[in-house]
Amino acid sequence: MRNKLLIAGFVFAFVGATLSPLLMAADAAPAKPVTEKDLAATPDATIDFEAEQFRLILGGSGGKGVLHFKGKDYPFTMKGASVGGVGVTKVEGTGVVHKLTKVEDFAGHYVGLGIGAAAASAGKGSSSFQNNKGVVVSVKSKAEGLALNMGLNAVDVTLDK
Repeated sequence: MRNKLLIAGFVFAFVGATLSPLLMAADAAPAKPVTEKDLAATPDATIDFEAEQFRLILGGSGGKGVLHFKGKDYPFTMKGASVGGVGVTKVEGTGVVHKLTKVEDFAGHYVGLGIGAAAASAGKGSSSFQNNKGVVVSVKSKAEGLALNMGLNAVDVTLDK
């Protein structure tokens, strides 16, 4: 009985820690939807990143990357939470950034939907995110590990100094 209570306590703590960033990011997202025309425009910037993800219905991730904007490179870190999926993966990817006019607007809380799968070292995925300043990031990734991802993702991005 004690082990069951301990496990239940851990699950509730994990749920609370995971859902809080998701809800905060969802509240901070701009109301204006992104259109196909927006995504078809020439990107304002690109990114390269790597991250590690853990999912068991609810999940978390962390990683680092580089924003390439107006001829300069800006390193960044990211922490995320997700709802939907199972598995553990190491992810590498690239992305395009739209609606970025100043580098400071890249940092923020992003919310998006993603889909992907990984089995051993042959996984691929794609996601699109929008932050609370209207910046849109569309990423393509490859993953190593064993996982299935279909759900809501929130990512907190911070520019490194």
